[in-house]
Amino acid sequence: MPGVSLDRLEAEFAEQGSDTVGTEQQRGEGIVPPDAVSLIALGEQEPDPKLTLLGHRFLCSRGGLLFVGPSGIGKSSAAVQQDLLWGLGRPAFGIVPARPLRILTVQAENDDGDLGEMVRGVSTALNFTAEQKDSIRNSVLYVSERSHTGISLLGEVIEPLLEKYMPDILRIDPLLAYLGADINDAKETAAFLRNGLNPLLEKYNCGAIINHHTPKVINRDTRGWRASDWMYAGAGSADLTNWARAILVIDPTHAQHVYKFIAAKRGGRIGWRYEDGDVKYIRYFCHETAGGLAWLDATADDELAIEIKKPKKSGNDKTKEDLYNLVPPEGTIPKNVLVSRAQSTGIGLNRARGFIAELINAGELHVGQRKRAKTNPEILISRTAQPDTGDFHGDCHTFTVEPCES
Repeated sequence: MPGVSLDRLEAEFAEQGSDTVGTEQQRGEGIVPPDAVSLIALGEQEPDPKLTLLGHRFLCSRGGLLFVGPSGIGKSSAAVQQDLLWGLGRPAFGIVPARPLRILTVQAENDDGDLGEMVRGVSTALNFTAEQKDSIRNSVLYVSERSHTGISLLGEVIEPLLEKYMPDILRIDPLLAYLGADINDAKETAAFLRNGLNPLLEKYNCGAIINHHTPKVINRDTRGWRASDWMYAGAGSADLTNWARAILVIDPTHAQHVYKFIAAKRGGRIGWRYEDGDVKYIRYFCHETAGGLAWLDATADDELAIEIKKPKKSGNDKTKEDLYNLVPPEGTIPKNVLVSRAQSTGIGLNRARGFIAELINAGELHVGQRKRAKTNPEILISRTAQPDTGDFHGDCHTFTVEPCES
């Protein structure tokens, strides 16, 4: 029923007597307020690990993840690869599942032949065994649905499927095919996501991943964007971003087969790390180039191809000497501050980290760390070796965040 107001759909669905979508609270009958919970009590208990689905609570049961990217870049094949690997309990795109997951996808974009090609491509590229395929044969499931949208989809299609299969994750691919309303209307998206989908996630204790598109026409310069700026990369109302507990974005690079994955919301929980233990919000992955529909980790050569094909800009000829000059002649500078200053001068994040590593290996810079209460030590960079003190360990010659030997 594309184009029909969600308000009207809700009214129609309420008349049918659904227990989940169009609740008594929405109908104005027998409103029962929720019980209050002590905030202090919540702070005194650890999160239930059984509710974690992906990463370090990156996605939990009853929460939603937006998986955002332009059309035609392989988002569906990436989703298939995620579903297969997470079904096996294996990491996909560096994201570790809490356990082998049951995953149900409701999709409108690919026919059975397309999906079969994707599965064969992933299975071949990742060397799936017959035993592995059998282990997820009945736990990673797809439904092609092209006739329902909006509240009708949730009540007549999604809820019966959740009740029958009880998945850990429900994937909806894509949002624009199923919303049945104006994606820019916050009231309409809230009716679908908050009033319709959220009660189902609560009732069936599952998480949701929604594949979503960027705007069809994009004239924006993203070169200076931080990872958090990408939260709003998807088409539509900002309430989509507010609804999502986590957001993962794919963005093309100047190398045709290489793509940037950005952990835009709750990125610190996705599980990506640099060698020094710092949180990593961006990783690069590429299409399998031998003809299969699969994704692989980008190699150093793949990332170099991005730089080679990137249009040259003034100031892009910075060297490690430029970074060295940002380190004060005396004393220390926090490594994160040094990297930030380097970026402000036109040195990219990865180049700055590489320059720092080269200068340390050459003995031109020194690294140490200062203890901080209840968190990781602060990593400090200096031109000269610093003396060890009670709370500072210097000249470790490493970026490790573990305590250095005195």
